Amino acid sequence: MRRRASALGLLALLVAGCPGQTVAPPPLHPPPPAKTAETKPSAPQAAPEPKEPPPESAPPRPFSTPKTTWIELKNGLRVVSLLDRAVPISHLRVVVLAGTAVDGEKTGLAAICARAMASSGAGSLDAIELRKRLEGLGASLSVDLNADRVVYGLSVPAPRLAEAAELLASVVGRPRLDPKEIERVQGALAERAAEKARSDGAWGAWMMLQRDLFTLPSEHHPYASFDATAEEIGQIKPADCKDYHRRYFVPKNMIAAVTGDVPADEVRKVAEKHLGALAGKAAPALSFTDPMPPESTKITLVDRPGSTQSEIVVGSLGPKESEPTYAGFVAAAEVLGGAVTGRLTVDLRDKRGLASRSFAEIVPFANGPSAFSVYTKTNNERTGDALAAVLDHLRALTQESPSPREMEAAARFLGASRAVTTSRPGSRADELCDLGSRALPDEALDERISTIRALAPEAAAKAFAEHVRPGHAVVVVSGDAASVGPLLQRFGEVKVVDPTRHFARTRTLPAAAAPNRP
Repeated sequence: MRRRASALGLLALLVAGCPGQTVAPPPLHPPPPAKTAETKPSAPQAAPEPKEPPPESAPPRPFSTPKTTWIELKNGLRVVSLLDRAVPISHLRVVVLAGTAVDGEKTGLAAICARAMASSGAGSLDAIELRKRLEGLGASLSVDLNADRVVYGLSVPAPRLAEAAELLASVVGRPRLDPKEIERVQGALAERAAEKARSDGAWGAWMMLQRDLFTLPSEHHPYASFDATAEEIGQIKPADCKDYHRRYFVPKNMIAAVTGDVPADEVRKVAEKHLGALAGKAAPALSFTDPMPPESTKITLVDRPGSTQSEIVVGSLGPKESEPTYAGFVAAAEVLGGAVTGRLTVDLRDKRGLASRSFAEIVPFANGPSAFSVYTKTNNERTGDALAAVLDHLRALTQESPSPREMEAAARFLGASRAVTTSRPGSRADELCDLGSRALPDEALDERISTIRALAPEAAAKAFAEHVRPGHAVVVVSGDAASVGPLLQRFGEVKVVDPTRHFARTRTLPAAAAPNRP
């Protein structure tokens, strides 16, 4: 009925706006009809029957992605394919399990070398010829890097999959790694890092958060680096890139993913011909030691003189994806920091006006705990109140279960987000790469959504409380130390660092005399 009324109202507006027509508005109180001799009193009308309420929304239908096909080539390279005839495009990805975690003490190694491999030529093709071949395919070569993997990708018309596979095999198997091209990439990344250090508060906050979350007593944790600084990038040598490729770009350390309008048997033939020729010994294994959660609240202030706003990141270590409590932890994080209905958005932004933006994020890793964080952006003068509110919400979720309504909203949003994500071109190929790099089954995300839909609120609160402990958070604030520093001292001792000097400590602000410790 409401939709019909709206349509009638719109029709009236359209009629009123037609050229050459004038529609007089109806009188507010129309006069009663005139009585005549023949007029008889009308019979009393029966009361209208009550309207039937609209039906309740149907429960969400279960969503399942198409089945995948896995094969393993003779050289040890694994290939996963998924047939999708929606459009005549094939999406080819080659994953190498050599992300930033392999940098060791040479932070920035993977970022420089992985990108230089994609632009310096491959095999018999120099850089110009490689670009021409890509243009001939109507494609561009993408490079995506995170802590656990680097992904090279091409999307081409389905009949040209073999050409794309041949070209990509050459890029990952026989890159030229020209020293001049390495230096060019190195310079561009160093310039970008220097600019971020000067102007990107969120970048500085997450740099320090990841360092503090993955601190080890006497060694550098593979996951301790969110990104590389300009100084670190400048220390990488061309010989380091050749060694990086030789050690990690070997078939047993790779996964290929193909989605689109290509049957599994055709994928097998293409993979065996072009990717099956790659060779190399097994990649070296990395050592991962679980970091210890902080013994007390740790506060770092990334100094950005002159900034009128501050960016707050509060983090802790979360469960591993393989742990049974991970789904509950994801649900609790969505209840807390969901972009639309999350508690932080509703309270800090909409109700109290303490923040212009606030959300929660979970970053999973293949060989360690996940990193949980809450981000909040606010004005300088409200930094203390905003941080106190965030800590209060974190504490409340560890002590009291979400409501059933909050859990339903979280499950619906996560399910809808998943459906939207998988509808994007090439997204399933990217997803299979990520799942494979973290040794998760192809159906892991579908199963997680189903688990969250059936999860009791108490289970979500319990999973959250196991990992987020009041008084043991890592707090990083990026802003003007002169304005923001005094507002943070009531929470404890504050370490001030300079992002333009490799995040060196410049001073320490003592805790207030009577600190209100979180």
